[in-house]
Amino acid sequence: MKNKKLFNLYLLVIVLFLFAQSTAAEEPLQIEKVAGNVYCLYGPGGNMGILKTGSGLLLIDSKVNHSTEAVLKKIKSFSPAPITHMILTHYHWDHTDGAKTIAKGAVSICHENCKETLIRRAKKTNQDYIATIKTFDKIQKLQVGKEKITLLHLGPGHTSGDTIVIFETSGVIHSGDLFFHGMPPYIDVKEGSDTLNWIRIIETLSKKYPDYKIIPGHGKITGMKNYLYFADYLKYLRKEVSAGIKAGKDAGAIMKENKLDGFKKIKDKGFFTTRKNNILWMYQELTRKKK
Repeated sequence: MKNKKLFNLYLLVIVLFLFAQSTAAEEPLQIEKVAGNVYCLYGPGGNMGILKTGSGLLLIDSKVNHSTEAVLKKIKSFSPAPITHMILTHYHWDHTDGAKTIAKGAVSICHENCKETLIRRAKKTNQDYIATIKTFDKIQKLQVGKEKITLLHLGPGHTSGDTIVIFETSGVIHSGDLFFHGMPPYIDVKEGSDTLNWIRIIETLSKKYPDYKIIPGHGKITGMKNYLYFADYLKYLRKEVSAGIKAGKDAGAIMKENKLDGFKKIKDKGFFTTRKNNILWMYQELTRKKK
C-alpha cells in the first residue's frame, strides 16, 4: 500500500510538471550580458548561453520547441553571425527540444550519457539530429574565436549526463540544471541523479573558479556565493530526509513534518519546483535500489 501511494504521488508530480512547462511559454525572451563575450537568453525553458564571436555563435541549450521560431528571431536580432556550435547540458526537453532546428548545420556536443538518454527518450522526429551529436567522457577543450572553453562532466548530479561549460576567457560558467537559482531543483531520480556528488561538483567548481559568474539552468545570473548557498540547501535536504528514513517514516510523513523553511532565498516556483517535491525526490533517490 505504501509503494502504491508513493507511485500515485509520483504520477501527480509528473502531471504538475507538464502543467508547469505549458505555462512557461508566457516568460519573455530577454538577452543579458554576463561577462566578456558571453550572454544569457532568458525565456521559456532553461536559460540559454550565447558566446558571440566575429565568426559565429556558440549556443548552450535550445529551450522548448514551441518557442523555437521566436528564439531564432531573437538571436538573429542580437547577431547575424551563423550558429556554429550547440552544447547541450543535459537531456531534459526544456533544454533540448528546439535543438534540431536551432542547431541545423552546427556542431552539437553533449556528454555520452546525455546522448544515450536522448536516444531512449526523445521524439522519433528528433532521432536523426541526435545521431549527429558528438559526445565526450570527462573533459573536452574547445577554441571558438578567441574564447577558450572547457566542457566538464564531473559525474552524476542532476542527471547522469550533466555538462558544465566553462568560458575560461570570459570568466563564466554555464551550469545547466546543476544550479536552480532561487528555487528548489528537479532531482531526476529515474535518470541517475546523485545529490551527494552534486554537492561535491559545486564545491569543486567553487574552489577552482571562485570569481566566475554563473548562468544557472533556471533563475538569474549570479556568483559562487549563491551557488554554495544552493549546495547547503542540498546538504540540509539530504540530512533531513535521511533522518526521516532512519526513523522509519515514508515520504508522505517526511513531507508533512518538514517544510525546509530555513532557506528563505529558495522559494517554490509553480507546482513542480517545490520544496515538498524535493523531499519526495530525495526520498526516492535515497531509497533507490542500486543497479
